[in-house]
Amino acid sequence: MKKKNDEFELLNNLPEAARDPEISQDDFKLVTTDKTIHEQKFQTKPTTFFKDCLRRFRKNKSSVVAACILGVLLLLAIVIPAVSPYDVSADASNTGFEYLEPKLFNAGTGFWDGTRQYKDYSVDVSANPNATTEEEKQKDWWPNETFVRNAISKKKFSDEQYTDSVTDFGKDGFVRHSMLKTIRDTDEYAELRTQEITDLLDLNTMSVTLTKFDTYDLDKVNLLPNEKAQPIESDYSLAEVGFHLVSIDLDGDKEVKTYYEIVAPKVVHSIGSEIASLKEDAVDVKTALENAGITRKDFSRYYFAATIKNNKEHKNESSLIRSLTFDVTGNDELKAKLCDYKDGEKVNNGCSFTDATASGREPYYLDEAKTKLNYAYLISEKASRQMYMSKAYFVSFTYDTYEAKLGTKSMKRIAYSDLRAWSKAVKSKSNPWGVKLLRFNIETEYVGGKYVVNEATFDCKILDERCPLAKDLTIDDIYVYPSGPTDSNPYGIDISGYVTMYKYYGYETMPKFLLGTDKNGKDMLKYVFDGLRWSLFLGIISSAVCFIFGLIWGAICGYFGGNVDLIMERFTDILSGIPWIVVMTLVIIHLGSTFFSFALALCLTGWIGTAATTRTQFYRFRGREYVLASRTLGASDARLIAKHILPNAMGTIITSAVLMIPSVIFSEATISYLGLGFKNLSSLGVILSNNQPELKQYPYLLIFPAVIIALLMISFNLFGNGLRDAVNPSLKGEDE
Repeated sequence: MKKKNDEFELLNNLPEAARDPEISQDDFKLVTTDKTIHEQKFQTKPTTFFKDCLRRFRKNKSSVVAACILGVLLLLAIVIPAVSPYDVSADASNTGFEYLEPKLFNAGTGFWDGTRQYKDYSVDVSANPNATTEEEKQKDWWPNETFVRNAISKKKFSDEQYTDSVTDFGKDGFVRHSMLKTIRDTDEYAELRTQEITDLLDLNTMSVTLTKFDTYDLDKVNLLPNEKAQPIESDYSLAEVGFHLVSIDLDGDKEVKTYYEIVAPKVVHSIGSEIASLKEDAVDVKTALENAGITRKDFSRYYFAATIKNNKEHKNESSLIRSLTFDVTGNDELKAKLCDYKDGEKVNNGCSFTDATASGREPYYLDEAKTKLNYAYLISEKASRQMYMSKAYFVSFTYDTYEAKLGTKSMKRIAYSDLRAWSKAVKSKSNPWGVKLLRFNIETEYVGGKYVVNEATFDCKILDERCPLAKDLTIDDIYVYPSGPTDSNPYGIDISGYVTMYKYYGYETMPKFLLGTDKNGKDMLKYVFDGLRWSLFLGIISSAVCFIFGLIWGAICGYFGGNVDLIMERFTDILSGIPWIVVMTLVIIHLGSTFFSFALALCLTGWIGTAATTRTQFYRFRGREYVLASRTLGASDARLIAKHILPNAMGTIITSAVLMIPSVIFSEATISYLGLGFKNLSSLGVILSNNQPELKQYPYLLIFPAVIIALLMISFNLFGNGLRDAVNPSLKGEDE
């Protein structure tokens, strides 16, 4: 019987020993029987080189993300400087907006809300010494006019504690006067001394008395009531301290110092009674000199000093001094330099001190009249000076920088022209809304021999909430000058009142600066992206020029080779041997810090890397079969370069070209950071350079431009890697 066409008797033709019981005849069937075999239809669609590049680029997810980031940064660099109203030009100075913190949310949210956190700031609670409750202690606790009271919130006071730092309102404590290890053997003493005095000291007609010279033994400090001693570093040893009058005389052209001992070196142990021996028996300088057998009574150049004798063993020795006080009679000039005293409203700042923290301060002024607080000032010579166990109160608080700068303030002088502008419905710098904000009238008249405000015609009423005045003016807010109207002040008046500053600057609501402002009040958001725009523009222009020139140079070197390559490469070697920063500096010095000079300096040597990459790629591909075949068929050199070699080498070349842009930006930032940046334009490097001193106190001024530069560098690198794979012709048509 004839078998069917689809049967295949493989098993029946096998010997018995070769048959497998698990395999049956049904496992074997012919796939095609009595059927015509045709070619399968090609399922893929034709594509272009660009589409194929885009498809391969999309496979690299990190490159796609980097491209999106670059696109967003480029868009922001174009849009934000165009729409933002703030002035960030090179000479801009927006007074009133300095150092505003970054703000997105309302104050009090604790994050990105325009506030600063201050911790352990010393305060004075002595304004209310009888306080018993926390509320009473905190009353009038803030005498420092640096801070605005209504901008402070979330205050947290500490108990009285000890500190080794000089604080504005510290009390008592010790001056730790320490001899340096570097003191020379020829130096006799380390000194805590007054400044040199040239007022004649004649002990026959005047007297200088050391009324208090209070030193302490470290072991005895622990015995002081309610005080907890802190250990001095182990590399210091306690030293005895003396007191000298030091005369400076001339021996020819040489200055000679003579030390006259007033108090012998010692460490005082009478702790409980606050050095009763000196308190009861003050040391008179004249008497001390006579007791030492010294007959000299007059001095023309001299100073007084608490001294530590040099042991010449180069050890760090310290003395603890609680107080040092003078009394002078018979010479008012010398008294003013040595003594602390109050004469009516005047507080004299002498060189004596009654608590340790006073010796560490510069003079501090209470008000505009320069009334000085009683802060003494002494200097150290051949020694260091630190605080030890000063008592102070500290407070931590939140400070709203916007409320402090742009909130309601008491202005001592409001311009009359501003008041007039607010009272007219005309657009001006003081009234940008063109709305009548204020009903206002002030007239002066001459009555009883002086100028006064005419109460009958005086009128001030706020008509619109956008008016910068926080409350209506009263006659008490108007000061009339006795001289009356003058050419410089045609109304003869001075006006003070409460003004809401953000309205004064033309804002209806409190502005928000997302990235804060710098020392000139420039909006960092616009400033950074304006700098990014110029940095990108410089990078793209310079990279394009370097890419084109480097491509041509490298193509000629790599294609022709031989003597042509040898000569051109030697020129490249010479040029590349010059450091780019030297080239940059020379160009800037001769042509100035302009955009053109920066671009020229970057282009002078920036093309060398592209030329080297192109040359290498041309050497690689110029001997390939398809190039030889094209040359055999009569293709010209230009066609071989442009049509056959360059497209195959383009992947690596484009990658180097893309990476050239962030390299240019980084180079510009580096040279700007060194102080050679643009003088009339902003860039990321210029911003970083200008804000470099603010890193510790206002770190956001450097963080944001630094983040932008970091994003540029990372994104361009990832984008370049993806672009290299996408434009590589050898990968055309590859699937995943």
